Amino acid sequence: MTGLLRGIDYESPIVKYRGERILGTLRKVSGRETNVDPLFLIDTFYVHYLPLPIVKTKEEIQQSDAVKYSLIDLTMSSEIVNRNRNYSIANSAVSMALSVSYVQNLIEELERIRRTSQSQEEREAAEQILNGLMKGSQGKEGKQNQNQQQSQATNKLMKQVHEKAMAKATEDSNSVKSMQRIVGGNGAGTGSMMNFEGDIHDVLRLARNTEIKKILEFLSGIPRLGSFTKKKTARYSKGELFGYEEGSDIERLVPSELALPEEVFDVKLAESQLLLYQKQIKETLGPIYLLLDKSGSMDGEKILWAKAVALALYSRARRENRDFYLRFFDNIPYPLIKVIKNAKSKDVIKMVEYIGKIRGGGGTDISRSVMSACDDIKDGHVRGVSEVIILTDGEDKIAETTVRRSLKEANATLISVMIRGDNADLKRVSDNYFVVYRLDQGDLLRVVES
Repeated sequence: MTGLLRGIDYESPIVKYRGERILGTLRKVSGRETNVDPLFLIDTFYVHYLPLPIVKTKEEIQQSDAVKYSLIDLTMSSEIVNRNRNYSIANSAVSMALSVSYVQNLIEELERIRRTSQSQEEREAAEQILNGLMKGSQGKEGKQNQNQQQSQATNKLMKQVHEKAMAKATEDSNSVKSMQRIVGGNGAGTGSMMNFEGDIHDVLRLARNTEIKKILEFLSGIPRLGSFTKKKTARYSKGELFGYEEGSDIERLVPSELALPEEVFDVKLAESQLLLYQKQIKETLGPIYLLLDKSGSMDGEKILWAKAVALALYSRARRENRDFYLRFFDNIPYPLIKVIKNAKSKDVIKMVEYIGKIRGGGGTDISRSVMSACDDIKDGHVRGVSEVIILTDGEDKIAETTVRRSLKEANATLISVMIRGDNADLKRVSDNYFVVYRLDQGDLLRVVES
């Protein structure tokens, strides 16, 4: 058996494995068994993945493949698909998301029409298309008594369900693309990209979560997000060259100085006037520790914006090769979430899912939350943390003396971000204090880049 595209070795173990993976993901996402032809899934994947897929001619395909051929042809000529190519080519996770979501929505829409349509002709057309997608089925298109009117109805319905399924698939793939960009670190110079292909069923489930979808859409509209990275350097004789200076460190001597007469060289050495290379090394940055207020007063726009900041800060931590710690709080601190610098995609997905599930509610105890962060540092639950960031609207009274003592014992500084609020007590104990009102992309960048 063979598929509908030229240049694909359908007997290759890698290609067969790709089809099995897509079919397995489709079953997980839809929550049921399905007998969709794996060859159609493979073709759907490679139409998005390849730079220039080429479809076989109608004369080269079997009659039983007519429905699949028509759908692939519609996909190839779709303007939406051509726009998607900007990020789907050679991106296996996005191509898989497009394939799985498209086929799932295609089948669900056809089944809905077959079940609920008032038109018998439309129900039969939906049945015919569904049969044509299944493995080993000849479909009604092989019947000799099919009339021209039914064929036109089938083609019309096919185009209709194709466009609807592709639009939904594009929405899902946009979320996958955004997640890759925001939490996967796929910008230039950021190292390897977190692919998510192995966990695409979980990513698709997250992509359809209303809360996560809003956050990803908000963050995807910030072109600069991902371009800023903090660099900390220190002078070191064996580091990288970045300039010149005068001094007496022979180890960093510019070779041209060796051409000086011996007497002149000795004088310049004694007076620290030899021309030297300036060298530096990049110092490792400590983890980012974030406290996020989820009290009742934060519910709504405030907590949604704060969650977006949390994901943006994680994005920065990943780019800068730093561990990331997150703890929600209201009147009590919630469990500490830790995502290490080289975390696997499953760990990142769990964090994003956790962020999406949190809802505003409860009282507020800022002092207790800061003290819990300090205890994490002092007790060794987190290592290398020197800065604690807190996002809150500040509706609480601070135990200044206790908080100051805890920060001093942990040797930590406190950065406070006030979300449409103000707290004079917190301002006095904070090393840096920001107030944001608009809760727009500009405010987010100001916080993340500070």
